[in-house]
Amino acid sequence: MAQLIKLDEYASRYEYDLKRYTSQFTRLKREKWYYLENEWRQRQLVESEPNDELDDEDTDWFATEPNKFVQLFQKMKRKMYTKDAELLEEDLDEEEKQLPSFPATLEALKQQFLEETFHSQLRWASTSLLEESRMHPKYKWDEWLRTFVTQIPDNYLLMYKPVFFIKNAPIQLDIVLLSPTEVYCITLLEGTKNSVFSVSSERFWLEYIEKKQKKRLSPLITLNRTTSVVGPILKKAGSTLPVKKVVLATDGFFDLQAQGHSVEYIDKRRIASWMEKLKRHSSPLKKNQVMAAEALLAHCQTVAIPREPDEEILIDEEPLK
Repeated sequence: MAQLIKLDEYASRYEYDLKRYTSQFTRLKREKWYYLENEWRQRQLVESEPNDELDDEDTDWFATEPNKFVQLFQKMKRKMYTKDAELLEEDLDEEEKQLPSFPATLEALKQQFLEETFHSQLRWASTSLLEESRMHPKYKWDEWLRTFVTQIPDNYLLMYKPVFFIKNAPIQLDIVLLSPTEVYCITLLEGTKNSVFSVSSERFWLEYIEKKQKKRLSPLITLNRTTSVVGPILKKAGSTLPVKKVVLATDGFFDLQAQGHSVEYIDKRRIASWMEKLKRHSSPLKKNQVMAAEALLAHCQTVAIPREPDEEILIDEEPLK
C-alpha cells in the first residue's frame, strides 16, 4: 500500500518525522496482517473439524440389562443431553456475536484488511500526535485515492491534492507520487465513459461522446502547474530524481495523436498495465526519495486544531488504527 504522506491541507504525522512513520507503517501493517491471517486460519481449522455425535447404545453400560428401569433412565438421559446441547449452542452463538466477523475466503480477508488499512491511512494523513484536521468525507469514497493507496506498494509515497504555500499564497496541486527512482506528477482526466479526447496544445481539448463533442479545459494546465511547483523545490533541495508528467484518463481514451515525450498519456486501455509496472518496482525506500518527500512536505500548508490529550500521545509508538 502506498503511504499517504499528505492529503489536501490536513495535518499529517509524516510531516513531523517521515523516516520514523514510513518504517513504522510498514512494520505495523505486516504484523497486523500476520496475526489476522493466523487467526483466520485457526478458525478455519476449528470449523472444519468433524463433530462426534454421542451414540447412547454404544456408550451406555446399562445396555446389558434392557429392563424398564434402564429404558426409563435412558429416556431421562436423552432429555438431559438434548437440553445441555441446546444451552451450549446458545452460549456459542452469544460468544460468536461478540467476536469480529471473519470472511469465508482468504481473498475476502485480504480485501477487508485493505479496506481497514485504507481508513487507517486516512487517519494518519489527517491527524498528528498534537493536531487534527477535519477531513472532508469525500475522500473516504474517492475511487482513485483508494486505488493509489491500496494497489501500489509501500515503497511509494503519495501526496494527494496537496496544498502548497508558495510566494505567500496557497496553491492546490493534483497528485504527486514519489517512487524510489522518480517523481510522478499526475493529473486525472475524468469524462463520460468511453469518450475520446482529442489532445492538443491549446487551452481547450475536445471530448467526443458518441456523435457529440464538447470543449474541456486542458488537463495540461493543472499538470504544468504541479510540475512548476514540484520541480524547483526538488532542485533546490538537491534531489536528482527525474520528474515525469502523466495524464490519466480514468474512463476514456486518447486519440492517436496523443503521443509525446514530455507527457505520458495513460487511457483506459493502458491503466492496468501502467499500474502493474508500478507494482513491479521492488526497490525499497531510497535516501534521495525520502529527502525529496521531506522537501515537498516542508512547503505544504496545514490547517489543523490542537488535539485533546489522550493515551496515544503518551506512548512512543501508536498502533495502526
